[in-house]
Amino acid sequence: MKKLKFLPHLSLIALIAFLMTDTSSFVSKTPSIAKKNSGPVEEGSHHEGSHEEGSKGKALSQEEKEKRMGIFHYNEGNKNFKAGQFEEAIINYKKALHHNKNFKEATINLSTAYMKNSDFDAALKTLQKGMMLDPKNPHIHYNYACYYSLMGQPGTSLEKLKEAIEFGFGQFKQIETDPDLENLRQSVEYKTWAQTLNI
Repeated sequence: MKKLKFLPHLSLIALIAFLMTDTSSFVSKTPSIAKKNSGPVEEGSHHEGSHEEGSKGKALSQEEKEKRMGIFHYNEGNKNFKAGQFEEAIINYKKALHHNKNFKEATINLSTAYMKNSDFDAALKTLQKGMMLDPKNPHIHYNYACYYSLMGQPGTSLEKLKEAIEFGFGQFKQIETDPDLENLRQSVEYKTWAQTLNI
């Protein structure tokens, strides 16, 4: 009977011993990024070598690392854009394009951010680069329509809008509400054309 009296204490000691050995073996098997890079690593920090492995433990090619960084900066640019922080959006879209020069979506959004920031020369240059990347992209043609509308050239704006629709742009509500197309919508040419489409 006296032996049963100590049974709860012994089981508690056994549990503690088991947990300590289980945890220590796990810690010793875990690779340390801090040892690899010889410096403290903070959660969420970006440093050289932090993109060495993919999600399945395989080493990433330099091209894949660049693509991932491009996507990261593109997403950050989108967050900035939605918050109305156009300067920051421009910086992030440019970084995305630094990592991936053929990133069409970043090019399109960069042109939009330049227009929102009233940097029309940079917007035009960006649209020209976008046209070289993908001359049939409907969003590039749509942004050209916005650009020419903002520049007070409704005729050219309408031509680009027609091209955007020809290449697959189908967001007609956006055409009717986009403030960048306000000058175009006020033109006689647009009103006549819109009646034929029932916009």
